Parts: sequence; structure tokens; C-alpha cells
Amino acid sequence: MALYIADDNKCLFMYESGTYATVSGTSGNWMGLVTNHTPKDEENVVQLRYTGTLSRGVGQMVNTIKNYGGTVTYYPQDMRMFNFALGSVVDSGSPSPYTHVISEVDSDSVYAYTSGTGRNQNFASFTIVDSKKGVSDGEYQVRKYNGCVVDSLSMKIANGEPVECELNYMAQSLTLGSKATDSPNIADEDTSRPYLWSDVKFHKPSGTVIDEVSDLSFSINNNLDRRHYDNGSKVVNNLTPLARDYEVTMTMDANSSDAMTLYETNWQNGTAFNAMIEMIISAGSEDAFVVMSGCKITSFESPSPSEGVNEYNITFVPANVTINSNDLIEKYTPW
Repeated sequence: MALYIADDNKCLFMYESGTYATVSGTSGNWMGLVTNHTPKDEENVVQLRYTGTLSRGVGQMVNTIKNYGGTVTYYPQDMRMFNFALGSVVDSGSPSPYTHVISEVDSDSVYAYTSGTGRNQNFASFTIVDSKKGVSDGEYQVRKYNGCVVDSLSMKIANGEPVECELNYMAQSLTLGSKATDSPNIADEDTSRPYLWSDVKFHKPSGTVIDEVSDLSFSINNNLDRRHYDNGSKVVNNLTPLARDYEVTMTMDANSSDAMTLYETNWQNGTAFNAMIEMIISAGSEDAFVVMSGCKITSFESPSPSEGVNEYNITFVPANVTINSNDLIEKYTPW
């Protein structure tokens, strides 16, 4: 027996094409500097008690509905996973750097790269491969979560830290493996440094930077609905995105320049505004811009403590979001 050691772990994603929940190719793709992957497997064991057992104990225990999902935490080097969260991307540029425009997908859209019955074809899906390496072939523990759809994806920008993303997904099914060949090679490992807080600026509106922001977070929630049917299978039939929610929270030093517009105009009077999160490692070749329109402040905390610098804690909700990114990845799509 050998212990599984964390430095041999892999967490990659694979594109899907053809039938939903069926991977394309044999190589895994880099999603960022993954620091943790926590799968959430639900086998839903039901305890059955019935007459005739002549026992106070459980008569039978049966496995019912299978629900799979998990959380991946990573430091982003590009915006590729946000394509799966919003649903649509247009790739351009040749040769490198390449440009990617990521936009929202609604319920009447069709995702071009997977097919199948039900509603799952209207949103981008992928496979996550989690691998623990054994000493010998046949001693690996490999889990492939097929038909993954992003439930939520958040990006946290904290002062003095790398930018951190948390991706929550739901999957259709799980495939297990134990051999070296079940653990895919990395197709395009990215060795560049991740985005840092110092690469980030907050604009309100685009082109007007607020320098005093110290903490910032942006989240997308697709509110997935698992649909199980009487179809002879224990796994989910499809994962349907319902209402899309955005949220931005930020902490900033209170100042006279922003008191009038932020507190009075946008919070008290309810005036909508446009905003942008700028992230630049190298302008034009490694950068990203989260462009938000129709933003409304939903919470504004402005305490007056007895000492220290006064701060604003603000939450606002964009109506629409587009993400523009430049990097060295040719395509965010399978082909």
C-alpha cells in the first residue's frame, strides 16, 4: 500500500463535443493554478424499514438518486472558465496574442459544441478530471465528472493577495479509473504568473478609476436546476440554468470625491451606472476587462467609528456583463 501525496494531484478540465457528457480528445486543459478541488458526491442512501424483519434495525439500505458536483478554487491566469459561466465566446486574433469576447447566453440559445435531448444543450458543458497518483499502474484514483455546468463562479480581489476564483459546478455523472492512462496529460499548462491585486483597477464608469478600493469581489450565479426523471437512470437528465444573478461587493476608503455620487446619486437616488474591473498583467497580451452596465447599488454601509480611516462597504448588481480578454490561448472553444 502507498499513500496518495498531494503534490502528485491533478485537477484539469476537458472539452465535450458530440453527445452531452462525452469528452473530446484525451488531453486535459489547464484551468488556472488550482489550490483545491472538493467534490460533493451524493449517493442518497435511503434506509428502508418494513414489517417482517423481526428486528429493530434497518431492513435494507438502497442507493437512489445520484447527484454530483464540487468546488474548484484556483488563481486565474486567464478568463477561460468564465466562458463556461456566461455561456458564449467569440475568439479572434492570429497569431498570438488572441482576443476573447465572452457574453451572456439566455434560455433560447443553443451551445454549438454539444448536443442531446433535453435542455442541457443550451449551455456550455465540460468534464473535470481529478487524479490522485499511485506508485504503480492500476493504483491511481481517477474521477471524471462528466457533463459539468457552472453553477456559480466568483472572483475575489483582496489587498496584497493573488486574485482568487471559486468555481462551483454540477455534473451529470461520474466515471472512475485506476490506471495511468485514465489520468490525462496536460494539453496546455500555463506557466505564466496569475493575476495579482496590483493588476486590478475599478472604473466607474469605464475610464474613471476609483483609487481607494481595497477589496473587491465579482460573482456570477446561474442557479442551476437538477432535473431527474423516470427514465431508467439514477443520474441527472439535465442541468438547467434558471435566473442569472450577478453581485459585486467592494470596500473602499471613504472620501469627499465619491461621497456625492456614490452615496447620494447612486444609492439614495437610485441612479444606475456603468462600471468595469480592469486586470492587466501585460497590456494587449495578458489582460481582462469585466464590463458591467445598468448597475444598481443594493447595499451601502458607511459607519462612523471613533478612530481610523472611514470606509464604505458597497454591494451592487449589474444588469448585464461582458468580459473581454487577451492572452496566449488561441481558442476558448473546443475547436
